[in-house]
Amino acid sequence: MEIPEVFRKRLTDAEVIWLTTVGADGTPQPNPVWFHWEGESVLTFSRADARRLDHIRQRPRVSLHLNSTHTGGEVTVLTGTAAVIDGSPMDFPDYVAKYRPEMERLRGSVEDFAKEYSVPMRIFLSGVRGF
Repeated sequence: MEIPEVFRKRLTDAEVIWLTTVGADGTPQPNPVWFHWEGESVLTFSRADARRLDHIRQRPRVSLHLNSTHTGGEVTVLTGTAAVIDGSPMDFPDYVAKYRPEMERLRGSVEDFAKEYSVPMRIFLSGVRGF
């Protein structure tokens, strides 16, 4: 899937993306998450007790979106299929490099962050829209 150039910088530079899964009752469940855009996919991590993991295992179709400007511009929405994968944050050096200062500020160290946010997920992108 080709990501238009207008969205690439935002996907590289943004700190947070909204991951929307679907709960058992069909209700969309948006959550802000840290992420690393990898071209054809997006990598993110979750706590092992997060309900989003059950949502993804049962209904893997998800959407991702970046915040728009205060006037509603620069809308970026991605769709895809999420999967829980193996690994820890330390196995993904680009993700750690992007968030190291925040990991250390919030949890004291990258290792402590990795213990809490121990479940990696990859969203394989299938669509993009925006304006």
